[in-house]
Amino acid sequence: MSYFERIICSSSTLVDNAHCNPYRYLILPMALASDGLYHATLAIAANTLRLSNPLYRLPALEHHHHALAYLRGLLDQDQWTDRELDEMTGLVLMLCWFEISDNSCSSWVTHLNGYQDLLRARQHRQAMTSQCRSPHSEQLSSFFNRYFAFHLVLARTAFRLDDSVFALQPMLGLMHESDANKLEENEADIIDPYMGLSHSLLLLINQVAQIAWEDRDGGSVGDDSNNVLQLKERLENLQQIPPPLGNDAEAETECVAIAEANRLGALLLLHEVCSRKDTKNERGARHLPRHLQMLDSGEKDHGVKSILSLILEKKASMMRTAVLPLWPLFLAGCCAPTDAERVIVMQLFEELEGIRRFGNIAPAMEVVQMVWRQRDLAAQDGRKKRSDRGGQARFEWERAMAMLGGWKLSLT
Repeated sequence: MSYFERIICSSSTLVDNAHCNPYRYLILPMALASDGLYHATLAIAANTLRLSNPLYRLPALEHHHHALAYLRGLLDQDQWTDRELDEMTGLVLMLCWFEISDNSCSSWVTHLNGYQDLLRARQHRQAMTSQCRSPHSEQLSSFFNRYFAFHLVLARTAFRLDDSVFALQPMLGLMHESDANKLEENEADIIDPYMGLSHSLLLLINQVAQIAWEDRDGGSVGDDSNNVLQLKERLENLQQIPPPLGNDAEAETECVAIAEANRLGALLLLHEVCSRKDTKNERGARHLPRHLQMLDSGEKDHGVKSILSLILEKKASMMRTAVLPLWPLFLAGCCAPTDAERVIVMQLFEELEGIRRFGNIAPAMEVVQMVWRQRDLAAQDGRKKRSDRGGQARFEWERAMAMLGGWKLSLT
């Protein structure tokens, strides 16, 4: 528990204070009052230590088993108090975190599904009561919703999610553009120290993912290119604002750099979605809608270079906490146009892996390498597309994950 408090909590967000660090000030006190959360916290601490010392593997599994058993006991009850509902939601969040830290084990998606069900139950309970919620309850609800939205949106950029399982217009108001306008001016543009990006950017990334999946499913985002061009313009012009940090110039620089890397990643993803000229519709015919032919491929290569240049320049501060630029680095790696960029990508991945605190780095690196291998083999064969088990994939990296055994990367 000491390791979790001193090392993991202190580096879990860009800013370590009561307003910005939910793990220290919301989850840790719950863990000290709940046997289930206590075991889940110890499981995460042991699993993190396992990255440097394999002897911690067994304790991690033992605490994980106890946490799951406690959760099953709560789920078997016919009804729950407000405290038990909060306890279950926090526990599933921690179990999701454990699976992500355990080499991005695909069961994290199952936990995220259960997490969404619990959030709905909490919201239903809150809607049925006229009792005012405490500030602590408000803070807990805010963090629970942000956790879900962050993981859901980035998951949609990596692989297909079953729409029958996940409601893609969920409980977080910022998932709807119209609701974002209800916030105080510029509030949505403030960088979230937990996510490393603003809620405005998260919304825009979700819109890029929506274009990708609607195109893959034969849908349409409009008869002309306005949707894509407007989204590109909004991404290019987005100004993300650092949170109030007093006079901490170093922390402000770090926040801005990571948020900018994520903004560049969103632009790169949009270019990738709009440059996949080998996309096939469900009848197997080659198809690229007119609105996906508008972006210059040269800008895509420039986007890769911009991301890598920024991370190289700011890596000392970017690698200080768990709010890593993993998502933009992963995208830059998968889209790297030459061997020169590939060398830089591998160098940066190896430095991240050398920190020995993040269990989803190694699988992300392996997926990038698989993308490169498949692209090189396709080039050697003179074919634009190879036949493989990932034939229904929307992204090259999704196909690579399918070939590696149905992986479900978390890039958070």
